[in-house]
Amino acid sequence: MPNEQLGLPLDVGPGPRNHRRAIRTCIYCGRNAETRDHVPPKALLLEPWPNNLRTVPSCSPCNTDWSLDEQYLAIMVAHLTQHPEVAARLNPGSDIYRALEAAPLLDDRIVNSLSVDEEGRVRLAPEIGRMARIGEKIAHGLHVLKYGTGPKLADFRVLRIFGPGEELPQSLVAAQWNWPGLTRKRWTNVQKGVFSFLFARGWMVDDPPLYCLIDLADTLLLVVSCPAPVGKAAGRRLRSKPWP
Repeated sequence: MPNEQLGLPLDVGPGPRNHRRAIRTCIYCGRNAETRDHVPPKALLLEPWPNNLRTVPSCSPCNTDWSLDEQYLAIMVAHLTQHPEVAARLNPGSDIYRALEAAPLLDDRIVNSLSVDEEGRVRLAPEIGRMARIGEKIAHGLHVLKYGTGPKLADFRVLRIFGPGEELPQSLVAAQWNWPGLTRKRWTNVQKGVFSFLFARGWMVDDPPLYCLIDLADTLLLVVSCPAPVGKAAGRRLRSKPWP
């Protein structure tokens, strides 16, 4: 079965749906945006990449400063996943294998995170902060593409990262349903079985205004607290076409 792909590119021309100033501004730091940043990062996807991957305005530093952390998250997913194609990225000659050869310090960090428990099983202790940093960046980019600019990167916070087989709390289970009709929300597949996401309203008292759930290869679920979408009256928004 072919991968489900996102086929709606970002509108970048001037018009009522795209404010000139917003398009020229990096969504992450507010500096001049001379590049475009892929959302989600290519590092988390399989080649061949989906057609018409979507992008957001970014300055050069922001477009490159996250690269090592994106690679790190991709490595963690490849180590933990049961997805055969994603796991194969660790094989000799693959993209992650080559990246680790080119970055020996990163390889050392991975090796140093391994340990053996009392039963002889190998344990991996990932650097959660690095993974959360990328989850917040991705959620910010997805939020901009879906709702428009306005919120800052600091408005997004990873609440928890769930590993394989972990049970979700009732608040997250409830958020994945449209109430009162009790119909399940539809996940958007950027690359089927590899990267999908869902924006969901929180229903419980202590929930954030909006969740962004990011599923990486059915292996890691990143739960990100997001601000409520900016209303049209706020103006100055970068607006893309709706997600499919």
